[in-house]
Amino acid sequence: MRNVPPLVARVADELDKCNRCGFCQTRCPVYRVTGRESSVARGHLARMRAAASGEIEFDDEIRDSLFECLMCRACTAECPPAIKTDRAVFAARASYLAQRQSPLQRAIFRTVLGNPPLLRAGARLLGWLKRTGLTTFSKLLRLLPWLDRGYSEAPAWMPAPSTFLRQRIARRTPAGGASGKVTYFVGCAIDYAFPDVGESTLDLLEAAGYEVSVASNVCCGLPPYSYGDLESARALARKNIEALQAAGHEIVVTDCASCSSFLRDYPDLFEKDDPMRAAAEDAAGRVKELSQFFAESALSDRLQPVVAVVTYHDPCHLSRYHGITREPRELLRSVLGIEYRELPEADWCCGGAGSYSMSHHEISMQILERKMSNIRATGARIVVTPCPACIMQLRYGAEKFGVPVEVIHLTEMLRRALSQAAAAAGEAAR
Repeated sequence: MRNVPPLVARVADELDKCNRCGFCQTRCPVYRVTGRESSVARGHLARMRAAASGEIEFDDEIRDSLFECLMCRACTAECPPAIKTDRAVFAARASYLAQRQSPLQRAIFRTVLGNPPLLRAGARLLGWLKRTGLTTFSKLLRLLPWLDRGYSEAPAWMPAPSTFLRQRIARRTPAGGASGKVTYFVGCAIDYAFPDVGESTLDLLEAAGYEVSVASNVCCGLPPYSYGDLESARALARKNIEALQAAGHEIVVTDCASCSSFLRDYPDLFEKDDPMRAAAEDAAGRVKELSQFFAESALSDRLQPVVAVVTYHDPCHLSRYHGITREPRELLRSVLGIEYRELPEADWCCGGAGSYSMSHHEISMQILERKMSNIRATGARIVVTPCPACIMQLRYGAEKFGVPVEVIHLTEMLRRALSQAAAAAGEAAR
C-alpha cells in the first residue's frame, strides 16, 4: 500500500470482504436519495480499496462521499459478510481529520465537550440566540445559499429550555424507601435540550424502587468519534470511565440511545495492551439502556391505562448497533389503553445523525420526508423514540411536513402512565 493512512491500512481486511453484490443499495437511505454508487457502502469500500492499492488518490472527492454516510449500519444488516462499513468510514474520516481539522471543531471537541461549565455556557448562548437574535440571523443566511447549508433551520430544530437538567436535579428531593441503587449517566442532549425527559427518567427509576446517583460525566464522545477525532473521543471516554468507577459497581443507566451504544463500545477505543482497556470493559459491561432496564423491573406494575394511538421509531444506535428492538415495544404494549401501531420502515434512519441535518440538509430532508410519510400512514398521534437527536429531527419533520403527531421520549410516555397511577393513588387515599 502506497501513501495509505495507517488507520485505513488497518481496515484493509474489512474492505476485502465486500463481494460487490449490491445488497447494501436496497437499505441505504442516502443512496435512495442520491442514486449514486459513491453514496452506498459498496461504493465507499471500492474507492477506499482503490486508494489503498494506489489506483486513485486518497483525495477530497473521496472525503466528501465518506462524510455523506449516516453511519447508520443499514448496509451491515443487508450485507452477507456483515461488513461494518461504519468502521471503515471512520478510519478514513480519522485519516482526513488528522491532516486538516478546523480550529473551531478542534476547540469544541478537545476543550468544550470535556468541560461542563464551558458546555453549559455554550448551551445558554444558543438558547439565548434562539429566543432573541438567531431567528433574524437565520433569515440572513437564507439569502446566502452558499453559506447556509441548512444552518438557517437551526432555530426550528434546536430546543432552548430555560433550565437544564442538572440544575433541576439539584432542587429535587430524593424518594425514600429505595430497594436498589443505579447510576444515571446524563447525556448532553438530555441535560441541555430535553431536561423534561431526564426528570421523567428519574421519576420512573424512583417509582421502580431505585436510589439514583447522578454520574459526574461529560459528553460520551460520540460526536468527535463520528467525525473521525479518535483522540478526543478517547479523552472523553477516559473521563467518563473514571467517573463511573467512582460511582461504584452499580448498574449504569442512560436515557440516550446514542450514549448507551457508545458507552458499550468504549473498549474498542483502546488497544488490547492499553491499561485503560480493562477499565473500559468494566464500565461498558455495567451499562444498560433504559428500556432494557425497565423491562426487567417491576415498573409496569405501577402504570395505569393511557388512551393513545402510538407508534415507535428505532434509533440506529439502539437497533442496529446493539439489537435492542423488542424491549421498547413491549414496554409500550404493557400500558393498557395504548393502541400500538407498527411503523413501516421503523428502523430506517430519520436523517438526523447528530449535525447531519445541517451539514447535508437536502439529503437529510428527503430522508426525513420518507420517514414522516410512513408515520402519517400509521394514523398514530404519538411517536415514541428513546433518542434525543431523533426527537429533534422528527419534531422538526412533523412541523415541516404537516404531520399531526406528537414526538416524545419513551420515558415521557411511561411517565404519563405513572402520573395516572399517582392520581389514582391520591384518589384512593381521599
